Amino acid sequence: MACCSSCKGSEEAGQGSILYSILNRGTQCPPGRLDTVSAHQACSCASKRKLVAIRAPHAVFKAASEVLLKTFRFVKNVPCFRGLPAEDQRRLVRNSWAPLLVLGMVQDSVDFDTVETHQPSLLHRILTRSKERQQHAPNEVQDPGVPVTDVQGIQMFLIKCRGLGISVKEHAYLKGTVLFNPDITELECRDYIEALHREAQRALYEHVKTVHRGDATRFGRLRVVLNTLHSMNADAVARLFFRPVTGTSSVDELVLAMFYER
Repeated sequence: MACCSSCKGSEEAGQGSILYSILNRGTQCPPGRLDTVSAHQACSCASKRKLVAIRAPHAVFKAASEVLLKTFRFVKNVPCFRGLPAEDQRRLVRNSWAPLLVLGMVQDSVDFDTVETHQPSLLHRILTRSKERQQHAPNEVQDPGVPVTDVQGIQMFLIKCRGLGISVKEHAYLKGTVLFNPDITELECRDYIEALHREAQRALYEHVKTVHRGDATRFGRLRVVLNTLHSMNADAVARLFFRPVTGTSSVDELVLAMFYER
C-alpha cells in the first residue's frame, strides 16, 4: 500500500534512517494525497486519534468536585437509598458517579474549555521517562489527553440538555433513574433497586405529562438523555476532569472518599 513520503522510511538522502522515520511520523500528509487512498487504507499519520485536555484543569477539577459533593448530598438524603445495604450503596455510587457528575454539570451550568494535545511517540516516551520521574511527584501522571470524540460527546450532551431547560424535579427523577441501576452485578437487593428504577421513570413520566401537556415529545427527549447517561464513558470522564490533577491516584477511591465525607 502506498503511503505519503512523511510516513514511509525512504532510502533518499537524509531520510533513510529508522530514527528519521520514527520522529517524522507525526507530520501531516501532503495536501491532495489522501484522496487517492481509501478510508480503510489511509496512511497512519492521518489515522492518529486527536486528543484534547482541559485548558484550566485545577479550576475545572474544583468545580466538578463541588458538583459531585452536591450530588452525593442529594443521594444520601434519599430515604430508600439510605435503607439499602452498605455494599449496594457503594456499588450504585461507583457505577453512577460519572453520569451523575455530567448531569450535575448541566444543572449547575459548569462549562469547560479544551486544548488539543498530541500523543507522544514511543521514542519520545522512552527518552523523557527518566526526566519526568525526577521532575514530578510519584503520584503524578502525564496523561496525553482524552479522545476528542469522547469530549465532544460530553460537550454536545451539555448543550442539548441545557436547551431542554430541565427543571429541578426532572433533574431529581433523572438522577434517581441513573442511580438505581438494576443491571449492576452482585447487588443484594436487585429486585428492590429495579422497582426503584421503574418508580423514578414513572415519576418522571407523570411529571412531564402533567406539566408539559402540550409537548408530547418531551418525555421521549428525556429518555434520550437517560440513554446517553447510561452509556457515558466513565473512564473518559475521569481522565478529563480528574486525572490531570489526581494523577495515578484511583479516581474510584477519590469518589468514594467524597461520598463518605461528612
